[in-house]
Amino acid sequence: MHAIVVLCFVAMANAAPQLVPYLHQEIAAEPYVHQEIAAEPYIHEEIEAEPYIHIEPALTAEALGVAAPVVATGYAGAPIAPVAAYPTGAIAVAGLCRNNLGAAVPCAL
Repeated sequence: MHAIVVLCFVAMANAAPQLVPYLHQEIAAEPYVHQEIAAEPYIHEEIEAEPYIHIEPALTAEALGVAAPVVATGYAGAPIAPVAAYPTGAIAVAGLCRNNLGAAVPCAL
């Protein structure tokens, strides 16, 4: 644990800014020279619009609501038999039904 603390202090000491005196150096700036660039004049051109032509796409069987036949594709996993953990639906027990906790409650049929 002490080694980690010592290594952290070493890393902080190496990351600290080094004290180097600032030495200002003048750099000669280039003077601004304005250059005129010949521009092309604007010429307006009217482009004729194309007329709108509506093309109705052909509809597929799925778009028309025709269902494709269901083909059984074999399941690659192990077959699982349906197991009823508890009976579903309303079970009348002396005029009462069972809720999700298994308690007998009045039936709401």
